[in-house]
Amino acid sequence: MYSWILVLHVVVCLLLITVILVQGGRGGMAEALGGSGSQSLFGGGANVVMTKITATGAAVFMITCVSLALLSTHRGRSVIERTRMAPTPSGAGILPPPVPPVEPAATPAASPTPVGAPAPEPVASPTP
Repeated sequence: MYSWILVLHVVVCLLLITVILVQGGRGGMAEALGGSGSQSLFGGGANVVMTKITATGAAVFMITCVSLALLSTHRGRSVIERTRMAPTPSGAGILPPPVPPVEPAATPAASPTPVGAPAPEPVASPTP
């Protein structure tokens, strides 16, 4: 079913591209500057038909987009996850084995200074 919807989606995409490119312009700047009136490839009444074909193609395009998105989520893992897990001919995976996390070095716990006692002096580093 996924393949049939994908084929329909590609056909609708090509149909939309063709229909949109064949449609005549709606006037605009060329007409304002003295250009010729709007010209259509298939005559004057073709604009209504082309508009309906475009609207129908756009609706089918949106339906196939949503259908493909829903079907692809039900198919399982994504393509990226499948390629990461696929073994190579040598038997090793594509990605190197995970590196264990490094534990930070333990720091000695500072003893709290009693209330009213003077703060300890900072230790100066030796200078050469």
